[in-house]
Amino acid sequence: MKKINTILATLGAILMLTVTSANSAEFSVGVSANGLAGYGNAKETIKGTGAHRTSNEEAVIASSYASIFAEMSSDEAMGLGVGISYAPEVVNLPKETRIIQNTSGDSGNDTGTQQIAGDITDYLAVYLTFPVGDSGAFVKGGYNQATLETKENLATGSKYENVDLSGTFVGGGYEAGLGDMMFWRAEGTFHMWDDISVNGSESNNGTTDTAKNKIEAELGSIVGSLSIGMRF
Repeated sequence: MKKINTILATLGAILMLTVTSANSAEFSVGVSANGLAGYGNAKETIKGTGAHRTSNEEAVIASSYASIFAEMSSDEAMGLGVGISYAPEVVNLPKETRIIQNTSGDSGNDTGTQQIAGDITDYLAVYLTFPVGDSGAFVKGGYNQATLETKENLATGSKYENVDLSGTFVGGGYEAGLGDMMFWRAEGTFHMWDDISVNGSESNNGTTDTAKNKIEAELGSIVGSLSIGMRF
């Protein structure tokens, strides 16, 4: 959160420096309906006193969620705008259930059923927008972060903490007026998330093994949004 606050403050300061009159600044707020298509590739390494074991999973997810946004732009900055968007809940990841078996010769009782699930929540983005001529088209790009809330029941006895996600995005869209103050907007963005690497707690399988299990993942997503808002 501290990093995104710093970015937002910097972008806001840059825009304010270009505004010499309060009348040249335009403020807008609105709500968005979003559709997300995402891809994930995850590898889990289960460590023990014998040979380590790895498993790979690939998944394609689809989700819809609502968000709110607030923006400020200036004609004196050629229409450059800075905005912030927030969504309390984005994705409910499907639950994965699988059976693991001890085939490596470990003495621990790390066999059984594993259930892995999670939610992506508290999505926050800061971004810049720039109009393309007077057509209503625009481009945008920015920084985003979210929280991956892990929900697992692992046969190994290991636990994983919640994960902070962060990344960048680029995109564009089209905006048109609905009367004097209202407007609608359609846009699409491509999100490039930083790779994830998280260690689990020490195994609680009754052995003296202190090695920690590990999950590594790569994520990417495309989001389409339809928004309605009001200018001030």
